[in-house]
Amino acid sequence: MLRMRDTDIGWPLFEMWATGELLDSVAEVESGTVILLLDVAPGELPWMARHAAGEWVGDRLRLGKRPMLWCYRPSVWPAWNARHRQVVRFWSAGDGLDELVIDRLRSGAGVAAEDPGDEAVRQQLIEERSVGHVHLRRIVDSYWDHEWRRNHRGQEAEDALWRASAGLIEIDDALASLAP
Repeated sequence: MLRMRDTDIGWPLFEMWATGELLDSVAEVESGTVILLLDVAPGELPWMARHAAGEWVGDRLRLGKRPMLWCYRPSVWPAWNARHRQVVRFWSAGDGLDELVIDRLRSGAGVAAEDPGDEAVRQQLIEERSVGHVHLRRIVDSYWDHEWRRNHRGQEAEDALWRASAGLIEIDDALASLAP
């Protein structure tokens, strides 16, 4: 994958993290979830928003051809998020594949996941909520603009609005679930 970083297109992927069922101690996994950390500014990548770089990376990794879900995050934010608190890094641009983690995931032995703690999660979600509000406001303000609608043809405009709203609801729910 690193060879793509030197192309004209570049390779915006910094790290890949496993979460969800992939971390369970089970012999067979129905589907997996990975988190892609991208070289994208946080304001461009609020929770649940689609981003061209993330879709491009997911396509290149052929994630849609596997029983795999994925989401992406700015590389300056932690991999854990409103939906996935337990995460384990299995690849980075600097270190490559973590063979020990891959072997444990492959064997179904389970992996010790990072636990950021409630206060760190709360602070991060508050920051992401602010970014999400700016994103939603931008979509609402542009929704009937001819140029914006032309760039978001078909279901894309409705999908952007739904994702921005649903992302904020997930963040609010995650904040509400934290101990006071």
